[in-house]
Amino acid sequence: MSRAQLDSLLAQIRRKREQTLAECADLTEADFALPTGMNRWDDLRRVLLRFGDHMREHASQAGAARIATGHAPTPPQRMLIEAELAWGMLLGATVGLDDEAAATPPPDGGWSVIQVLEHVLKTEETYLNAVRAAKRQKET
Repeated sequence: MSRAQLDSLLAQIRRKREQTLAECADLTEADFALPTGMNRWDDLRRVLLRFGDHMREHASQAGAARIATGHAPTPPQRMLIEAELAWGMLLGATVGLDDEAAATPPPDGGWSVIQVLEHVLKTEETYLNAVRAAKRQKET
């Protein structure tokens, strides 16, 4: 079962989102009023609001289309959907941070953002190894 077209579109969307995020990283609240030259979204505030709303709107639409066409997610796929939502939240927690800010631990002595990400990376490797081991057991 090929996912070439699906993966290509997702990669293109990701690249565009990364470009938009990079362009927006240094915006201030005062920048909300900047005009965009567009009729529909005439200021930057409206564009930023729609940036998030648009993705949620069409994620819902894609999920509904999947169900309507008989391709509803299986229970394991639903769990992976939740994991991807958490990944999005983790990515969101890094928007606008540079390495210096991300390396700064909170005053209460907790982990810095970099330490959190390093921990997540190590744990992701553990999960991958566990899945691979379980699948090897299934094959034998």
